[in-house]
Amino acid sequence: MTRYSFVRSLCAAILLIAPAIALSQAFPNHPIQFMVTSSAGGQPDVVARIVGKKMGELLGQPITVVDITGGGGTPAINLFRSSRPDGYSLIIIDAGHWAINPAARSNITYDPEKAFTPVGLITTSSLFLAVHSSVPANNLAELVALVKKNPGVYSYGSSGIGSLHQLTVESFKQANGLDIMHIPYRGAAQSVPALVGGQVHMVVSALNSLAPFEKDGRIKILGANTLARSALAPETPSMSSVVPGLDFPGQNGLLGPAGMPRDVVEKLAQALDTALNAPDVVAALRTVGVEPAATRGPEALADRMHSDRIKYGTLIKSLGIKLE
Repeated sequence: MTRYSFVRSLCAAILLIAPAIALSQAFPNHPIQFMVTSSAGGQPDVVARIVGKKMGELLGQPITVVDITGGGGTPAINLFRSSRPDGYSLIIIDAGHWAINPAARSNITYDPEKAFTPVGLITTSSLFLAVHSSVPANNLAELVALVKKNPGVYSYGSSGIGSLHQLTVESFKQANGLDIMHIPYRGAAQSVPALVGGQVHMVVSALNSLAPFEKDGRIKILGANTLARSALAPETPSMSSVVPGLDFPGQNGLLGPAGMPRDVVEKLAQALDTALNAPDVVAALRTVGVEPAATRGPEALADRMHSDRIKYGTLIKSLGIKLE
């Protein structure tokens, strides 16, 4: 065999086996990891495990969940940013990480719109404004009128400085010219008992934490903090009925490191979309008080991150909120 014939034969053989090699290396060909910035058992962790299980089945590879807590999610994000952009390392974060922290924390060293590759929104959820049963208001309009007549008398509890709970009430206050004292707590585990016990007059919190106390008559739920009514409580009006445009939903988004290949992003986004349409996934998510995101896909998440950054940043600046 001449050298030319040998080379030609070798090239032909390579062309024949190349598709098989490409297929064996097609994404994904080993397990995927979801990083979460909450502790095990927290809502983001549970969401990650519900959705990750279904996505793993669809992609043919298991998806594991790693929880890294503390520092408002900054340590987890900084660690995640060193991951290879190959689709095998993904992170689940929310508006607190892509909009609130960059506006309120001086130690944020990344641009959230450049540091990540959006895959898609996973879930959204309304938070709910509730008042103590002793407050003589049975709807949002009555609450506005009551507080206007009694400036400085009423107080609200939040899950902390810079939380969606605080931003919801502060936006409500600004739009209606209300004087309500803010008392920050360390999460709903403190703020909701403070409401039930009468230490504060109102709070904003998740439905799961409020519903048992509404059922026994100790509190009244007056509104949801999203543009539309929540499917979890369709009888409860939206706060946007008295503050047009008020919208501070809880959100979970799936993202990769910057520079992920488009075909990998699309494959992950399709798996996420299919998972969120599965009835068993929808039912499981509702048990933890969230709904599958209505608008999905990489572009939808990118648009949401950008609009949140402007909206939340403007409000945080007007309130002078600083987090350390």
